Amino acid sequence: MDVLCIGSSVVDISAQPVGPSDTWKEKQKISEIKIMVGGDASNQSIRLADIGLSVGLLTCVGADQNGVFLKASLEERGVDTSNMSSKSGLSTGTALVLVSADGERHVFSTLGAHSLLSKADCPYSLLDGISAITIAGLFSLPEFERDGLLEYLKEAKRRGILVFSDLATDKLGLGLPGIKRFLPYLDYFLPSLYDAMDMTGGKDAQECAEIYRSLGVANVIIKCGEDGCYYLSEDISGWAPAVKVSPVDTTGAGDCMCALFISRILKGDDIDRACRYACAGASYSTLFAGASSEKITPDILDKWIKEQTL
Repeated sequence: MDVLCIGSSVVDISAQPVGPSDTWKEKQKISEIKIMVGGDASNQSIRLADIGLSVGLLTCVGADQNGVFLKASLEERGVDTSNMSSKSGLSTGTALVLVSADGERHVFSTLGAHSLLSKADCPYSLLDGISAITIAGLFSLPEFERDGLLEYLKEAKRRGILVFSDLATDKLGLGLPGIKRFLPYLDYFLPSLYDAMDMTGGKDAQECAEIYRSLGVANVIIKCGEDGCYYLSEDISGWAPAVKVSPVDTTGAGDCMCALFISRILKGDDIDRACRYACAGASYSTLFAGASSEKITPDILDKWIKEQTL
């Protein structure tokens, strides 16, 4: 296995286009409603599989129909789900995703079974022979973060496994103290600008990145949506642009960016080249509805990137 994805797996119920709430009526027609795979770890695992890597998903779902749907959908896309456990008596996480006409979205979600992933679900044997793990993302695994994740990261580092992580929204208001102990064990940290500013109080991407670097992260990449990303490491910093597009749906773009970045680092790219490729791929992903409904392969993405530069 090349990469083990650890984190959230939910069912997305996507509706679009949805107008401003002050225009809502009791009943109204829209173009489409779809049931799709969602959750940071599921989204990343699909994108990593699409790009050609061997990827496994470590997560929990409920023993319900949504869990069955997720498992079958992920396997169809080439993700190893052998470590995707079902929790009896719990519901699979579900998110209602309302997408506006300009591709932006509002997400309403339930607390799903993935939040109860624990160290009992994460034996060290899963680290045997892998190149990287990705935590997708911090704050989405409260039980594992409370007891088990720190030791897991230490073991990964002891084995020379690259550790990537992004950051979920800090719903419990734990702030930096909630993740500070994990940061020195991250090779690459990829939070969104919104979450990074909310957590650190930094005024911009550069200041947020500097704060995370001061707390021990080796390489920080701040995802900035349509503005691309800002990256900072020990000896280099800079901006990687996004490709300007008219988005259909921005759901999952950040997860796509993380997955493509991981794939390029594992291929040997430096941080600048990896960021540029990942930002272009994230832009491409917004041209389609859903977090991962459209397959993105290297051939497809390389052809599209080339077309944008002609």
